[in-house]
Amino acid sequence: MAHRVARTLGTIMAVACVAAAAAGAADLRTVTKELFAVPSTTGNEHEMAAKIRGFLPKSLGIEEDGLGTVAVRLGGPAGPVLVLAALDGYGHMVSGITPDGYLTVDRPVAPPHARFDAYLLGQPVVISTAKGPVRGVVSQPALHLLTQERRKTLVDGFSLETAFIDIGVRSDKEARAKGVELIDPVTYPAVLTELAGDQWAGPSLGLKAVAAVLVDIAAGSGSGAAGGETVVAWAAQTKFAARGRGARPALGAARAKARWQPQRAVIIDLVAAGKSDGPVAGGGPVLIQAKDEPSPLRQGFMRLAADLKIPVQSLTAPDSPLALPFAAAPSEVLTVALPVRFLNTPSEIVDLKDLQALRDLLAAFLTKGAGR
Repeated sequence: MAHRVARTLGTIMAVACVAAAAAGAADLRTVTKELFAVPSTTGNEHEMAAKIRGFLPKSLGIEEDGLGTVAVRLGGPAGPVLVLAALDGYGHMVSGITPDGYLTVDRPVAPPHARFDAYLLGQPVVISTAKGPVRGVVSQPALHLLTQERRKTLVDGFSLETAFIDIGVRSDKEARAKGVELIDPVTYPAVLTELAGDQWAGPSLGLKAVAAVLVDIAAGSGSGAAGGETVVAWAAQTKFAARGRGARPALGAARAKARWQPQRAVIIDLVAAGKSDGPVAGGGPVLIQAKDEPSPLRQGFMRLAADLKIPVQSLTAPDSPLALPFAAAPSEVLTVALPVRFLNTPSEIVDLKDLQALRDLLAAFLTKGAGR
């Protein structure tokens, strides 16, 4: 009888654990979808920051750094440590309005790769104005009417100098009446495509998914346990480089270091997946360090992953601008990245198994710590 009761209780506990895990996954997916719909380009992170604040429990005091960064303090054995992700992504902005109502476009920061601007050609876009979103399309010439030379100039050699956004008006006055002003952010429509194999695709999906992971962890942690302190931060203006000589760290990360002075930093970033000899989607989070040598923080994450049976991938690569401010001794830094296929394109693909694994690994780190 006792054996039967114990077996029944064990079954109930197992079912409860599975249900809790499923609920956590559902919550993470919901938060990801909610954040995905919010534009967040460098210098225009306020909507995303407000959305994140709305998800966080009121019991968590929200801190800022004067730049737009949002952060919360959590207790627990992981501290003192800073867990940092970017709040801003790449995008474009309105640079001018022609007399006949077309919008010209530019970038607030340098592109992540040479073909970044070319994706705009012929695509629908959204201009985020003070009056609300305004939809438009980047004009594309009729290729069959162009000479070979003009086709090469306008299509093959596409640049922002030849890009014009049509928002369906006939004058600059009509455009301004819709709320369009200079430096309004220009982004792709937030169209999320759910693919086979539990994968999602969409523009800037990796950025929003990583931000959602930190929201899910912070919202579920409460005040945490005593004994240490962790600052979880969503850093603004990370695509701007801080001033100084040598390697140029991200401005938002440099400001975060000055504000919170962590001894250890865990950078939550993105890494391109699917390239030869690189990380793969579905293979788990990627642990990235500048030097291929053991460090207490990296070894601790490896142990946590092994204990939880979470697959992880390793990569040796130069420190990213997000990690650079924390690279000098006595700080210790580790980048934990979400693998993303077609990174920095309008069709980024995220494997939800990787996203959940990243969430579980970070939650374990905040709960148990990762050694020294």
